[in-house]
Amino acid sequence: MAEKTRRIAPATLLMLLALASFAAAAVTLTNITEWHVQSAGTPPIVKVVGADVDGDLLSVTTETAGDGTNRTVITIKGYTGDPTHYDEVIKICNKDVSKTYNVSLKYNGVLYGNWTYVQYLKLWLGTTGPLEIKSSISPGTSIGPVSVEPGQCISVPAEVLVKPDAPYGSDLIIVRVDVVSTYLP
Repeated sequence: MAEKTRRIAPATLLMLLALASFAAAAVTLTNITEWHVQSAGTPPIVKVVGADVDGDLLSVTTETAGDGTNRTVITIKGYTGDPTHYDEVIKICNKDVSKTYNVSLKYNGVLYGNWTYVQYLKLWLGTTGPLEIKSSISPGTSIGPVSVEPGQCISVPAEVLVKPDAPYGSDLIIVRVDVVSTYLP
């Protein structure tokens, strides 16, 4: 009987180890999905050149970035040592004929340069604001939302204060500010 027990014990141990390894194994299931990507055309919220754009002190252009996204590039010049205010840099317009959109401006950080020569950049969304962008503001800070009705536009005024010792003729700082829009169902 002792010999039989000795033979059963290793076999039982092997069975327990095999069961334990199956219990610890991960199970992977794959459910297949298809994602069909189509173009819906241009977005319903667009940025339009504002009334103050003159091509010299204030310019607005568009470009396609290396990652394929559309970018609105705004070049704003300020006189050194004096706050320089523009009443309408761009307009944010709702081309949708049936939906109202909530629109916000969101600061996403510095893309180039630093705050050595710029005291601040202030942005408004209509009369809401300002969103004061300066060295102490954190990315993610935003103003809004402001509702933009179908077929309507909202102005984006701006003010910049360039420090007195700033050099002329080159980009002092480049910041990213996104126009974020969601429609109201």
